[in-house]
Amino acid sequence: MTTEASIMPKVLVVCYSRSGRTRALGEALAARLHADFEEITEPHGRPGPVGVLRALADTVLRCEVRISPSQKDVAAYDVVVIGTPVWAGTLSAPVRAWLATNRRKLRHVAFFCTRNLRRESQVFADMARLTGKQPVACCTLAAHVRAEDERRVVDVFVERIERKLVRIDNLKWAA
Repeated sequence: MTTEASIMPKVLVVCYSRSGRTRALGEALAARLHADFEEITEPHGRPGPVGVLRALADTVLRCEVRISPSQKDVAAYDVVVIGTPVWAGTLSAPVRAWLATNRRKLRHVAFFCTRNLRRESQVFADMARLTGKQPVACCTLAAHVRAEDERRVVDVFVERIERKLVRIDNLKWAA
């Protein structure tokens, strides 16, 4: 006999955040989607001004970085929502490392980013290329956006993911 918990699509929200802004968005999305949450971490972090410079250098030079092992089994999730800050016009080096490690385990993906400048379209294109998957939804939050505008953007993003979850749920019931 199958339980309802095993039928319902499972969602994981995973993100990297140096300053805490992307983490806050990731946690909010996880709550809205009734999803599990995991933060991508590095063994030594990137604190202070030196951490900022190291982050930019690793990103621009596309250096391989060490990240801590995932605590969640990514393959157990129907949709993985992946978030990154935008650094130097591209995704952060820790998210790039996470994608390289987990890309073959991903069924469906959605992407979000936080940014200070424009150029998120390149971030999502890079993420799609690295995962080999087109996202079911994308969401960008700029640094100085009004709270009501941020809420509207997040609502649309969550709605798109939820529509995908309904389709996945219908397929599971039909199987």
